[in-house]
Amino acid sequence: MGVKNWKLAGNNLESQIETVQRKFSLPRPIAVYFAARGIGEDQIQNFLSPRLSQLSDPYRFPGIREASQRLWNAIARREPILIHGDYDTDGITASALLALVLRQNGAIVHSFIPHRFDDGYGFTPESLQKALDTYGNCGVLVTVDCGITSCDAVNDAISRGIDVIVTDHHEAGAELPKALAVINPKVYPELEDLQVLSGAGAAFKLSHAFIKYGRENNLGGFQTRLEEVLDYVALGTVADIVPLLGENRIMVKFGIETLRKQLRPGIRALIESSKIRSELTPADITFRMAPRINAAGRVGDANVALQLLESEHIVEAYHFASQLESFNRIRQDKEQEIYQEACEQIERHLAWQSDYSLLVAGRDWHQGVIGIVASRLARDYNRPTIVLTIQGDVAYGSGRSVPSLNLVEVLSHTSGLLERYGGHPMAVGIGLRTDRIADFFEAMDREVRKQITSADLEDCIGKPYVDVRNPFRTDAPTYAAYFEREFQASIERFGIRMEYRHQAELYRSGAYRKEIRTALEKRHAIFDILDSMRTQDAAEGEREAYYPVSIYCPVCGKDSTRILTLDDDCRMATYSCACATTAALTLTPTPTASWAGRSTGQCAGCTRAWILSRAERITLPPPAPIRPAAGFPSWCTATKRRCSKATSSSASRG
Repeated sequence: MGVKNWKLAGNNLESQIETVQRKFSLPRPIAVYFAARGIGEDQIQNFLSPRLSQLSDPYRFPGIREASQRLWNAIARREPILIHGDYDTDGITASALLALVLRQNGAIVHSFIPHRFDDGYGFTPESLQKALDTYGNCGVLVTVDCGITSCDAVNDAISRGIDVIVTDHHEAGAELPKALAVINPKVYPELEDLQVLSGAGAAFKLSHAFIKYGRENNLGGFQTRLEEVLDYVALGTVADIVPLLGENRIMVKFGIETLRKQLRPGIRALIESSKIRSELTPADITFRMAPRINAAGRVGDANVALQLLESEHIVEAYHFASQLESFNRIRQDKEQEIYQEACEQIERHLAWQSDYSLLVAGRDWHQGVIGIVASRLARDYNRPTIVLTIQGDVAYGSGRSVPSLNLVEVLSHTSGLLERYGGHPMAVGIGLRTDRIADFFEAMDREVRKQITSADLEDCIGKPYVDVRNPFRTDAPTYAAYFEREFQASIERFGIRMEYRHQAELYRSGAYRKEIRTALEKRHAIFDILDSMRTQDAAEGEREAYYPVSIYCPVCGKDSTRILTLDDDCRMATYSCACATTAALTLTPTPTASWAGRSTGQCAGCTRAWILSRAERITLPPPAPIRPAAGFPSWCTATKRRCSKATSSSASRG
């Protein structure tokens, strides 16, 4: 990764900046941003004050007018309309949105959400048959958040006399489905500005065209207020983590305003069960609302989430919200259980420190959460990770990658050992026979080694960024310094003069000693505040075992320590580390109320010691020399090298 530079276009840049500053009363950094991004004066006001009128004409989509006409014809003929969705938040909200708009205008609508394990992903001939068996025949079928690669299923539907409308936002395959209309911006180069739409966004475009066609031809649509369904669009768009640019920005802004009004019983029940007590934000969607909707598809039935969003009565809505809450707790429990088992596997496998990738497997691990576990492991161990659930003679798995490694490309070189695979560079799904797991992992790790350097996988996990060496080809000494320089260079290009205060230096100077001591003294109060904001009940003994600070081990330099005991006045702590170090730390206040720390395992010669918060390492002033614990190696545990002054005699504590 190289240093990113702003590209400033135009010869009269300074004049443009001054004009923008003056005309719109903007601070200089904002004016520079607009100039650097090529956002002209005619666009700035729209950017600063988005309006619904800025949404583009839905008729820009080829075939969408014909699709709208067909939907109105189905209403006139009393033909049932079948919506085929997906089991994640984007697919469920898209289904609820389109169904609501159609029902408001007299349509007979049925929504089918496939089961993650029974039906698999997407619109398939099997899911088509199941939907028809469930709801009977239909005249029109509309896919939402899926279908762009479902050529076989579309052909099957057409052979049954069903007209198919595909709305999707995923990448198309080599062949497009022969549907009546394909509403997917990624298919049409002329719709480049709409490429970032979510599945719910694409469904909204079809709804917009449907209402427009009905009003133009006096067929109906006059009682529908499209701005009132933007809450569904905001939920799906934010949950699917698509860029909040262009029309997404507009729809999410007004969609969140609609969410705050809680117009629907289901939305109100979901907000309350998610324990959102302040004004709702996109972060609340990402971390509170969407996980509960997704939990239904992961460990239960996604139709419960759809029923919640479509509820018309508050009592019914609270019932469905309670079910989602139960699903979410089950999801959390299963996720944590599998994660712990996976970590135990990794720690028992001594070669993991030399392996460039990770693979863990368990019999009957819940398939709905293994992807989340793979994400956590890839992040925690900084390695591409595959998590497999073994079911009989077959294993199904999810994989997550690390930056700069295309996991799909890696799997393409191991495809001979797999029954199936697919996905994106950072996330994949696989299936293989259990007798091929060992061979697959060997082949995968070998391929990863070809594409990634050892510097990317140094044993740095758990160390502060200021102690991680720079993996990039620059002269920055550390990982932290690399990004500090990049940030500083960007700020300088704005013409801003900054005073920098480095957290690492402040921690190591002892500037935060008093605050750390206070945090320890009030750790139970801190726990109670945090506990009040989460959905799970605290486990037995969790409150007593909680500490808001961590100790970085002086042997391995990582925060893989666990505080065992802390005396009443917070002066003496004992701790253990995953590297097998067990020691004590004396926290002694100085006359200026700062701290000094000493460990029985520290070097008696240079007397370096640490007491640390979770954010960064603090190097404290050296205490009076102490002698290492009996049997401790004659190595300086601070500098990790033999020290001429180090001793290995019996321990004594000051």
